[in-house]
This record gives sequence, structure tokens and C-alpha cells, in this order.
Amino acid sequence: MKDILRLSFSLAKTSFKLRNEGSYLGIMWYLLGPLALFFIILFVKGAAFPGTSAPSYPIYLLIGITGFNFFRQSITTSIQAINMNAGFIRSINNISLETFVLATILESVFSHIFEIALVAAFMIYFGVPVLGILLYPLSFLVFFPFILGAGFFCAAVGVYTTDLDNIWMIASQLLFFVTPVFYTIEPGTMLHTVNLFNPVFYFVSISRSLLIDRTFPPLWMFGVILGMGALACFVGIKIFEAKKRELAEKV
Repeated sequence: MKDILRLSFSLAKTSFKLRNEGSYLGIMWYLLGPLALFFIILFVKGAAFPGTSAPSYPIYLLIGITGFNFFRQSITTSIQAINMNAGFIRSINNISLETFVLATILESVFSHIFEIALVAAFMIYFGVPVLGILLYPLSFLVFFPFILGAGFFCAAVGVYTTDLDNIWMIASQLLFFVTPVFYTIEPGTMLHTVNLFNPVFYFVSISRSLLIDRTFPPLWMFGVILGMGALACFVGIKIFEAKKRELAEKV
């Protein structure tokens, strides 16, 4: 297991460095997408719905965007984790396929670190106490098991279903509007009930409580997201392990 983790980390670090090698903006390319979306929503909401924002709305919005972006990127790259490394798999005997899935997820984690640094910078700019950023790892850690399990599941299914990336592109767009990324929802509403089954909702809600309010959200929210993560890990890893030999032969 240590060898798998070590190799996964090395692959993720190399891919992260090479992704924008030779680019003038370099790491900034990781942030331009979330930043552009942030300013567009901030402008549109301010023009169309003045006076309806949540407290510290710019930070509320940015946490939602970066949290959802981490989730979407992790799943997107996991879907192609095996197919994109087909050459390595065919040429190297006895290489663990788990390595490639973990590497893609870790690369998304590296990108997310810069997004959180961006959130911290905006918290300072807008006068929101930055101490809450120290609590963010707690939110990340309770959500990561779900990302891990979903990543392994999508990596396995992605080998058999070539259209999964297109399906996920549409599904993630719908999920973006269902998740309260740029708006608030009230308990008891239909939208709130739907989001009780949405793991990203718990992730961004816990993150906002820790970073903006600097308070711990209800313990039941931690319990739900941890339960979702445990179920995702069990199902995703079991399916991946059961199909691992077939995956190696199919690519």
C-alpha cells in the first residue's frame, strides 16, 4: 500500500507540474475558471437581485464555487484515469491500477490547495477573519472519503462506458444549479429536501460554517457526509477490485 501511495503521489506531482509547463500564467490557469465564474455571478446577482445576498456573500459564493469545482474535477479526471494511462498499463506488468485513480484524485487535491489559498486571500480583502481557514481541513477530510469512493467507481465504469464523461458533464451542470453554490436555501423547502441527498451540499455547508461563521455545524451533518463517504468507499472500491483484472485486459 505504501508503494501505491508513493507512486500515486509522484505521478500526481509530475502531472501537476507538466500540465501548464511553458505557460506564461502557469498555476494561475487553475484559478482563472473559478475566478471568472465568481465575478460573473457576483455581477449578475448584484444587478438582478440587490439586497438578497447572504452575509459575507463574496466569500459564501467563492467557497461554493471552489468546493463544487474540486468535486467536479475529481470525478471528471477519475472517469478517464484508466483509459488515459492505457499505454502504461499495457507496457508495465503487475502495475497496480489503483495508482492511476489515486494519482488523478491527488492532482485535483493539489489544484484545490491553490483554490483555498485564493479563498484566504479574498477573506483578507473583504475583512472576514481568516482564522476560520485553519478549520477547513476538517471539512475536507470528512468529504474526501466520498471523493475517493466515487472516483474508484467512476474509473471502473468509465472503461466500459465511453460516454460516461459526456453524461457526467451534463449531470454536473445540473447538480451545480441544484447545489446552493450561489444562492441560499431555507429548511423545509423542496430544494432543501433534495439537497439532503447531495454530498456536495454538506461539504460546502460545513465549509461555510467553519470559514465564515467560525462555528461547528450540527453534528448530524458530519454524520451524514461520513456515512455517504463510507458507503461510496465500500461500493466504489469493491467494484473496482472485482473488475480490476478485466479493466487491465480491456484497455
